[in-house]
Amino acid sequence: MLSSPVIQPGYLFSQHSLGTYRRCKRRFLLKYVDRQPWPCLEDDNPLPYRQHLERGRVFHHWLARRHVGIDMGPIVRAHEDLDLRRWWREVERFDWCALPSGLREAELPVVVPIGAYRLYARFDLLALDVGGDAVIVDWKTLERRPSQRTLRDRMQTRIYLYALIAAGRVLTGGTPIAPDQASMLYWFANFPEETATVSYSEAEYCRDGEMLEDLIKEVANLPRDAFAPTDDVRQCAHCNYATLCHREAATPGVASAAGDDAVDWLDEDVDFAIELEQVQELDY
Repeated sequence: MLSSPVIQPGYLFSQHSLGTYRRCKRRFLLKYVDRQPWPCLEDDNPLPYRQHLERGRVFHHWLARRHVGIDMGPIVRAHEDLDLRRWWREVERFDWCALPSGLREAELPVVVPIGAYRLYARFDLLALDVGGDAVIVDWKTLERRPSQRTLRDRMQTRIYLYALIAAGRVLTGGTPIAPDQASMLYWFANFPEETATVSYSEAEYCRDGEMLEDLIKEVANLPRDAFAPTDDVRQCAHCNYATLCHREAATPGVASAAGDDAVDWLDEDVDFAIELEQVQELDY
């Protein structure tokens, strides 16, 4: 007999939780519902992975401090991590003047309603001109650059741009943000000359709203017993929960074929330090 749904009204969804659900329902349950501490694969060395996660968090923290006017030069020069110092040299060359300047907010949390549930996004940097362009900048510290198609279709892009439009009047103080004036700019610390921009439209905004409402309803109505492991074992190659699903034996030999899925797992873990329960909801 199937159990009752595990997601209650008011639950806070995010780009990572919904993206995880699409790739593996069991991982969604373990990570975002049960909050199960993740073990590394038994044969893996966890140190490089943890170091990359910490490096990404520090880099984002530095950028947030720079935004409020703190001179990061002495801090960066004193840091022993050569990769972090290299990333900082590259981001200092970023063309900040190309961004809208009417309003700029770093590490901006946004929560918008989706039916009886809530949808969370956190912008690394939002730059907009009231009545004009609005650009979400996302700093990526990934070791490989995703394709333009992956970036355009990924859950983060669709949720962030949707949330930006849905919250537009609140963010600007009353003026809506037109979808065709919104875009998302990805900057890659390891590929600083290969930025990627994704534009938006009214049709895409309507499409994403319908997609998100349908997807969230599907997740919310699912009983615990139905959160099964994915049938695509390529997803298991870079999943830290593989041992809990007894999938560790299936991962050798498929890691190289995982492609952009490996990027998404790492990207998810870089951001997971945020405690979503502590996010304050804006009044829409």
